[in-house]
Amino acid sequence: MNTGLIEQVFELIKLNNPLIAVESPLQERLRFLTNLARMCAYQNINCYLWTLEDDHLHQLLCNGQDLNLLPVAEYQANAKNRREDYFEILRFWKTTHLEGILIVEGIFPWIGTGTSDPDFFLTSEWIKSALINLKLYNTSSNKTALLLGSNASLSSDIAALAPTIVQQLPTEEEISDYLASILSTEVSEEEIKEIAQASVGMYIADIEFLIKSVSRLDSESHGQELVKKLSAYKINLLKRVYNIEFLQPVTIAVGGLELMQEAFKKYKRLLSPLARAYNLRLPKGVLLIGPPGTGKSHSAKACSQQMGIPLMIVEWGNFRSYGNMAEYKLKKLLALADRINRIILYFDDFDKGFAGDDDLSRRLAGMLLTWMQERTSDVLIIASANNIEWLPPELTRSGRFDDIFKVDLPNNGERHSIFKIHLARFDYRFRDRDGFSDEEWRRLLKATHRCVGAEIQAIVERAAISTFCLMFTDDVPPMGELPPLEIRLEALLSARNNMNPLAIREAERIEGMRNKADLQGLPSSPLDSSVYSVGNVNIFG
Repeated sequence: MNTGLIEQVFELIKLNNPLIAVESPLQERLRFLTNLARMCAYQNINCYLWTLEDDHLHQLLCNGQDLNLLPVAEYQANAKNRREDYFEILRFWKTTHLEGILIVEGIFPWIGTGTSDPDFFLTSEWIKSALINLKLYNTSSNKTALLLGSNASLSSDIAALAPTIVQQLPTEEEISDYLASILSTEVSEEEIKEIAQASVGMYIADIEFLIKSVSRLDSESHGQELVKKLSAYKINLLKRVYNIEFLQPVTIAVGGLELMQEAFKKYKRLLSPLARAYNLRLPKGVLLIGPPGTGKSHSAKACSQQMGIPLMIVEWGNFRSYGNMAEYKLKKLLALADRINRIILYFDDFDKGFAGDDDLSRRLAGMLLTWMQERTSDVLIIASANNIEWLPPELTRSGRFDDIFKVDLPNNGERHSIFKIHLARFDYRFRDRDGFSDEEWRRLLKATHRCVGAEIQAIVERAAISTFCLMFTDDVPPMGELPPLEIRLEALLSARNNMNPLAIREAERIEGMRNKADLQGLPSSPLDSSVYSVGNVNIFG
C-alpha cells in the first residue's frame, strides 16, 4: 500500500540523486522494505540494508511475499580491520565496488536539530561531512543511499543535500483496495467502504494487525463487527500515538449559548456540496474565550453533535513538553486531521501553550497558522482560552480565527437550564416536567449567582449524594424496590454553601478575563428573556 512511496523513490533515483531521505513509520517498515526489494528485483538493481543496532550489512532479497537478508561478506571483512566509528558504512559505500541502493537506518537523530553536547556534536559533524562526501563521490555512479527513519527532520545545514519523501497515511480509497484484497468475498462493497471509513487515520500495518487478530479469535467476524472493533482500536491507537482524545458525535444537552449553537448549525451547512459549489468554506478557526468552567470544552462537543462529525481533543500545552520534537508532533497531528477530513480539531487550554512567550511557542503558532491558511481539507479548528492576552497578536488578528466567541458566566435563564439538565440525571421529576416552583427556582438562582456550569454540576452531584445518604443506611433494598431519588431545594442550597465559586473567590482575575473577552469576542448567548431574568424579578414583592 506504499507503492506510491516506492515510485517517488525511483523517480528521484532517475534524477541522479545519490542521497534521499525517507520518513516512514516503524509499523510500515517491513512493508516498505519488501516493496522496495521487490521493485529492485524487477529492475535488476541490488538493494542493501544497514542497521545501527548490529553494524551489519545485508542484501535484501524478495522471495514472493517473504523478505530475506543475505550478509555481505565484504563489509564484514572490512569491519574487522577498521577502527570503531559510528556510521562507518558511509565511508564504505563511498568507495566500494558494490552498486545499487543502500538503506541506512537510524541516522536522523544525528543530522536533525542541533545539540549542546560536545560528543554528540562531533559525531554529528563527522556524519554530515561523510554525507557531503558521499554525494560528491557518488553523483555520477549507480549508487543511491536512502536515509530511512520515522522522523526525517534534517538540520538546515544539510537539508539541501537530500530530497525528503514522507509516507503519508493511506487514503480511504487505498484502504478499500487493500481490504478488498484480504477480506473474504462474503464482505460486500458497502461493508468494505464502511470498514475503510472507520480505518482512516491508521496505517495499513495497523489495520492488518487488527484484522488478523480478529480473524484468529472469530473467523466469522466481518462487516459491522469489524467496523466497531476498528473504531475502538483506532481510538486507543490515536490516544497512544498522538496523545489525543478521539470522540464520535455524542448526544449532549446544552444549557444556553444559543447564538453559538446557531453558528454551529451554519458550519454544518458549509460542509454541503451546495456550499462548496459556491466556493464557501468552513471558517479558518473558531476561538472560545472566557473564564474557566463556563462550558468551552462542552461547546466543542456540542459542535460535534450539531455537525455530525468526530471530535479530536488536544491539549495544546502538551506540545511544549516535547522539546525538539514539538514541531514534528504538531506536523504529524495536522497531517492526521487532514487525512481524516470532516473533523473538529479542538485545542483545549490553547493559551497555556503560549504562557512562556518563547521561541518554541511562536514557531508552533507559525506552523498552525500556515496550515490553517493553506489547508484544503474540511477540518474545523476550535480553540479555547481563558487568558486571551497570552496568545500572540498574530493569532487573534482578523483573518486568523474567523469567529471569536465570548463564553461568559451563565445568566439566570441559562443556570436554570443547566440545573435541569443535571438534576434530570438523578431526579425523575426534572425529566419531563419541573420539580420546583418559580419561587424555589428564584431562591436557587439567586444563591448560585456567578456560578459556572461546572460548579452547578458539582452542586447537583453533591446534593444527590447527600440525599442518597439520608434515604438509605448500609442495608440497601433490592434494586426492584428502590424508591425514587428526590433532590430538595435545601440539599442544593446546602451544597452551594459548602462551595466558594471561582468567580467570587478570584473576582478580580475573573473580571479581568471577562473584560478582555468583551473586547475581542462575540456574545455566545442572547439577552436573558426567561421568566427568571433579573428584569423580570419583582424587587418590591
